[in-house]
Amino acid sequence: MKKLFYPLKKLIVPCMLVGSCQIAFGQDLAYVGKSADDAFKKSPFSTNAGANSSGSSKAVQNNTVTGRVLDENGDGMPGVTVLVKGTSNGVTTNSEGRYSISAPPGGTLVVSFIGYQRQEVPINNRSTVNINLALDAQVLDEVVVTGYTTEKKRDIIGSVSVVKPTELLQTPAANLQSQLQGRAAGVTVSGNGQPGATAKVRIRGFASFGNNDPLYVIDGVPTENPSALNPQDVESVQVLKDATSASIYGSRAANGVVIVTTKRGKAGTSSISVDSYTGVQVIPKSSMPKMISTEQYGQYLWTAARNGGTPFGVADDEGNVRGSRIYGNGLSPVVPGYLIVSPGFSGGVPAGDPRANPNLYNIGPGGFYQIIQTSPGTNWFDEITRAAVIQSHQISASGGSEKGTYSLGVNYFNQEGTIIHTGYDRASVRANTTFNPVNRVRVGENLQVTYETRQGGGEAGEGGAWAQAYRMMPYLPVYDINGGFAGNGVGESGNGSSPVANLYRGKDNQNNGFKIFGNAFAEVDILDGLTARSSFGIDYNNNYNNNYVAITYERSENQTEDSFTENYGYLNTWTWTNTLNYNKTLGENHNIKVLAGVEAVKSTGRGITGRNTNYDFGVDPEFRSIQTGTGTITASTYNLGRSSLYSLFGRIDYGFRDKYLFNATVRRDASSKFGPEARVGVFPAVGAAWRISDEAFMQGLSFLSELKIRGGWGQMGSQRNLDANNQFSTFFSQPGASWYPINGQNNSATVGYRQQRLGNTSTKWETTETTNLGIDASFFNGRFNVTLEGYNVVTKDLLMEQVRNGLMPDITMPRINIGEMRNRGFDLTLGTTGNFASDFRYDASLNFTHYTNELTRMAESGAIIYRSTNSNRLNNIIAIQEGYPISSFYGYQIDGIYQNQAEVDAGPITDNKWVGSWRIKDINNDGRIDDNDRAVIGNPIPKFQMGSNLSLAYKNFDISTFLFWNYGNDLYNFTKWYTDLRGFVGGVSTRVLENSWSETNRGGTLPIISNADNYSSTISTDYYVEKGSYLRMRTLQLGYTLPTAVANKIHLNNLRVYLQGQNLFTVTNYTGADPDISIVGDNNSTADDQFMGVDQANYPNSRQFIFGINFGF
Repeated sequence: MKKLFYPLKKLIVPCMLVGSCQIAFGQDLAYVGKSADDAFKKSPFSTNAGANSSGSSKAVQNNTVTGRVLDENGDGMPGVTVLVKGTSNGVTTNSEGRYSISAPPGGTLVVSFIGYQRQEVPINNRSTVNINLALDAQVLDEVVVTGYTTEKKRDIIGSVSVVKPTELLQTPAANLQSQLQGRAAGVTVSGNGQPGATAKVRIRGFASFGNNDPLYVIDGVPTENPSALNPQDVESVQVLKDATSASIYGSRAANGVVIVTTKRGKAGTSSISVDSYTGVQVIPKSSMPKMISTEQYGQYLWTAARNGGTPFGVADDEGNVRGSRIYGNGLSPVVPGYLIVSPGFSGGVPAGDPRANPNLYNIGPGGFYQIIQTSPGTNWFDEITRAAVIQSHQISASGGSEKGTYSLGVNYFNQEGTIIHTGYDRASVRANTTFNPVNRVRVGENLQVTYETRQGGGEAGEGGAWAQAYRMMPYLPVYDINGGFAGNGVGESGNGSSPVANLYRGKDNQNNGFKIFGNAFAEVDILDGLTARSSFGIDYNNNYNNNYVAITYERSENQTEDSFTENYGYLNTWTWTNTLNYNKTLGENHNIKVLAGVEAVKSTGRGITGRNTNYDFGVDPEFRSIQTGTGTITASTYNLGRSSLYSLFGRIDYGFRDKYLFNATVRRDASSKFGPEARVGVFPAVGAAWRISDEAFMQGLSFLSELKIRGGWGQMGSQRNLDANNQFSTFFSQPGASWYPINGQNNSATVGYRQQRLGNTSTKWETTETTNLGIDASFFNGRFNVTLEGYNVVTKDLLMEQVRNGLMPDITMPRINIGEMRNRGFDLTLGTTGNFASDFRYDASLNFTHYTNELTRMAESGAIIYRSTNSNRLNNIIAIQEGYPISSFYGYQIDGIYQNQAEVDAGPITDNKWVGSWRIKDINNDGRIDDNDRAVIGNPIPKFQMGSNLSLAYKNFDISTFLFWNYGNDLYNFTKWYTDLRGFVGGVSTRVLENSWSETNRGGTLPIISNADNYSSTISTDYYVEKGSYLRMRTLQLGYTLPTAVANKIHLNNLRVYLQGQNLFTVTNYTGADPDISIVGDNNSTADDQFMGVDQANYPNSRQFIFGINFGF
């Protein structure tokens, strides 16, 4: 076996760590110390804390112990750390593997070296102690799961990131996706704080216009939604990022592949472990918007009226005095004591006014008279948030023998929402077993059963609680004088609805999911090196949800009829995979691995929805069903889509002298989603690597442990953005959509059919072509590791729904192939691990991601596809066009404020300019402002993202921290539309008072406060665009592990407790609630990447404080 590690120059970095060293050479001895005279006395890590150089007479006298550390071939090993146990006194061996150290006669030497098993050697009064280290096969032959097989980590040619489960568990979360943020180079993750929310994951940019979620493969079974997986069941995670590694999955791999292996039992051992944590979550005060008070709101109204030319408190030409129903009609606003809502009068009255007599209060069928005590300024964001509990409790058992192994895990996870009346519960069971009934045969199963419940609303978007809080007036309290909900029925208070009332009324609404996921498999070793495997997997999802809409009384636009909706659906996908694996070593130089397989996948699903109204027992959820309403039941069924995929695939790996590596992959997919002429796609890939460090001319570089360069090219496909019925033109019959005969007899409808969808049989696969170049390097005997990769990803034949012109009927248009998109970037991963002393260990890693995205071609050159908010409050804020990134922000550029009439007269022609208004930039210099002056005003894609992990352990204490840095992206802060520009009657941000232009604030960036301004809130401008960079401490954990001897006394194998904080601080200039929305779209529950980085009142991420305990027996 070739010697893996080399002698001398690795000592340079330890010298750098301590700051000042001298290196002495002589008689083949390399030594590092404070001076050359210190040879064989001190190491660069030593403080001699355990030595007796100047100790008391009672101290034990140290002796000099010398010796040699040898490898498995009997050769001396340089750079090995030799420490006296329990002290920081240590040395490193010289070029011949020799060492000399001062140690007590009864002490113990701790000997460690990366790639070898750590040893503790008693001195036993000896002056010479020679030590033989054994190779750590687990480190040198570490294998990772890739496509349908495993590979040695050091032999990987493609781009594969390995994520440590211990790092993932440092982020308490409901699902794996949320834990991946910052853990792997090239992987971008964004999410929100909604309980149980699934974060968005993107690998190396965007391969399509629609769903860019990666494929997840859990224990060999593919799935598009792993959110029900319990993170504590995970044993290993690999991310396949290029075609060389992922094209074996063909048409489902264009967005990357995340391979997850769950925990397995080990033969010869049996154990039971408990992992439990409980904590509290809060939304940081820094996430709370700053809104003006009741008194300030009155001044705001008077200022707007005065600047708009219709001042309050002043009679007009007809003698009418304008004012406010709430604040009166004086020359200045008066904050009322009470607010009255009734058919005869609605408005503010002073305290003591007879109209505020509590005896008049009446809310019922016989009349309506609501009395509300005016609030000095309700903080609606405080009212809808709370300190919420998060907890997870896991019991696991594993073990086995030569005849079989087992692993069983039971978990309960609960996350209360930091927004009131919301929450998430999940109970899951996982069982993995493997049996060896006869020689050369293995059978087993991997099974997961999950039941989850989501409670209440609180979702993102205009209908969510956070958005509604923006729209509530400061003078409205939560409750009226009798404890009923207060609202905006008082008039002049907008049409928003109380988020507290909405959340309370929706607290019994639930979304329940039941999932069975897993596979059964059999493996047979046909010949030495030839293994056949058959696996049948199932991904069954059953979903039930209900939604009750209550009658309301306090709003300006009330709900006059209650309703109850129930929805039930299922989706089942089965996967049958059969493979042959052949692994053969020919002589000493040639290694060949061959994989061949066939796979069939089929998905079916159906659903039914029912609705009824008029519930006499509407307040009690136990009485609600479709049958208990007294209205008319309406119901409909729907098809979740039936599709199938049939695939043939193969791969060959060849290695020559473990130095020259090559692989080739091909997969043929046939999908039912495409028409007959485009049904089949073939996706090839090739890759090669050269381990340069094994060449003879590299042997003199002793600091270099390993250096490998690699490259690959390949193609992958995508059908994910295609409806199963895209190729078909469909028709439907509905009386409400029927036609009346044009013959004078129009008293009855003629029932017929009309077109619902236009089909397209010519639609073909999206094809993603990747080129990847990488370098893997390991220095100083594996203490420092570097991986650098550059890539170019081009997606051709992009799928997008055909745009319907004004002459076409209102039908669903098919997806067609319209263009080409490119992602280009690089990934960098750095890592170091080792010991500062026998009891002081460290592990640090850093990953860095940079990429750019560009739509390089569209079918119609120069075409622009616009996207607007779901609420249509602002139109065309996103533009998709050639030469720009996907989801580019679009609108007008603001070029300052018109300071005087002369500037107004000299400005470009437009009907929307006045002193104090925005000056819109004339982009094309034609002297007028129109649609042609709109341009790209922002890019949601970060310039880079970086994750940094540091773990330190001293004796039984450990501390770890994880920082995440997102830099260089823009965010579209749509929440300003609610609060800054009078687009809606509702709450007002303090920015308006501080930054609006006036004669005394000519440096203001907002237009003059004026009720005549009906323009500023109707256009998309770069005022909404902000820098989205942020630095966040994702986790900080402090733990303590009970000494084994002490744990054994209480009949435990191990015991660890820890305290943890999550999202402890965020450094950002973004003014919205949370900047972690770079790839979060218009609705976080969808995966539409045409609308990213737009903040429509996202549910903020919480700050968490957690206590946890792990023990085993």
